[in-house]
Amino acid sequence: MEHSLAGKPILAQYRSVLESGTKNRRTTVNPGIFHLIGISLLSVGCVVAWRQGAFFTGGLDPVVVLKALMQSAALGWAWLVAKQYPVKFPLGIRSLNFLALILLISVLGSLASGNVMASVVIAVRVFMMAITIVYVMRSFSAAQTLIALSWCLAVVGVLSSASGLALGGGTRLSGGIPPLSPNEIALLVGVPALVLLHECLRARVHWWHVVMLLMLAGLLFLSESRTALIGAAAAAGIMLLLVRRFPLQTVIIGLLGLPVLLYLALLTPVLQNVIFREDSASLLTLNSRTISWSVVLSYPLDSWERWVGSGLSMKTIEVDGQFWDEQVFDSSWISLLAQSGITGTLVAFFWVLSCVVMALKTAKLRTLFLPLLMFVLVRSFMENGLIDAGAMFLVFFILSLSLERPSIAQSLDWQYAGSLKMRAGSLN
Repeated sequence: MEHSLAGKPILAQYRSVLESGTKNRRTTVNPGIFHLIGISLLSVGCVVAWRQGAFFTGGLDPVVVLKALMQSAALGWAWLVAKQYPVKFPLGIRSLNFLALILLISVLGSLASGNVMASVVIAVRVFMMAITIVYVMRSFSAAQTLIALSWCLAVVGVLSSASGLALGGGTRLSGGIPPLSPNEIALLVGVPALVLLHECLRARVHWWHVVMLLMLAGLLFLSESRTALIGAAAAAGIMLLLVRRFPLQTVIIGLLGLPVLLYLALLTPVLQNVIFREDSASLLTLNSRTISWSVVLSYPLDSWERWVGSGLSMKTIEVDGQFWDEQVFDSSWISLLAQSGITGTLVAFFWVLSCVVMALKTAKLRTLFLPLLMFVLVRSFMENGLIDAGAMFLVFFILSLSLERPSIAQSLDWQYAGSLKMRAGSLN
């Protein structure tokens, strides 16, 4: 039985997205890497924050319109590339099925809460992001897509951090242009830093890669995002455990750098300042989060909101007995409960579980993808964005597609042949 997606048949028996007639088309022409870089930059640029403290509630303004145009341009560009060049990398449909089900449940929930328009717009935007990634990964390998996204995340994160440092600010590193929060900067620099660390541990890098790793790690530390630092430390620990044999260069650099790390951690207040931040907001962060969490968790079992949520536009909730009237959830899982209820949250849980199981089972992807999943999932418990129009979703969806059987069959062996080149992984 066949279904269609943008004119391309899906062969359900193989559970992959394939293009009919591929054998009769050219198979030696590869799309230019500039397509991948351009689409990735547009995709990252339209999901990062352009202003702080603002949530989409259904209205139109120049920022909303411009972001919509960028997302549409990215999708159209990706579609044109997929249409012009032969499909070389079949994809599974598991991730799209999970995502479509969560979005559908959230839209149903928005019908009861009365914020249909805003929730539908966000759901459509998230689905557009997913389809853009699908089109990209049909023409470029999973390795190419991940590396391109990592470089683009790093570029935006470094530019925002550099402009933020130039403009000055508080004790924590904040972005200037675009005005990213410290937690957003931590995500943008954390993912490429982990990819670089993976290759550095296996001595598959040049000296400038090591410099870039140190710079990104420094920005991650300056962000003082404790959740991101915990996630990055856990991811790095998993990488170290999965290395079967350390190259001599790695051992030498590790021995030289260990005294410096111990000095900074034990004999200076640097680590202590991050753990016990002196800003007043940090003292109330966890308490504020648990206040909003308790409201969502206290929904009665016989309520509509408990089972299907109130739509993706629900970013805050009213709280009583505080100095403030509304509180942001600051947790992807609590947000899922509020936006898609128990039903949507269970779907997301099984989606994440399937990704983790596949990462554990797949030896050639385990050394990189399991740490990256760890970094994203640790952040998801204390930050929003796992299923939303944000950079965290971009990373998670690419990892999820890469961990489906059709992609695994053609994927790069990251354990023995990883690469930081975007031209790597092409199949002729």
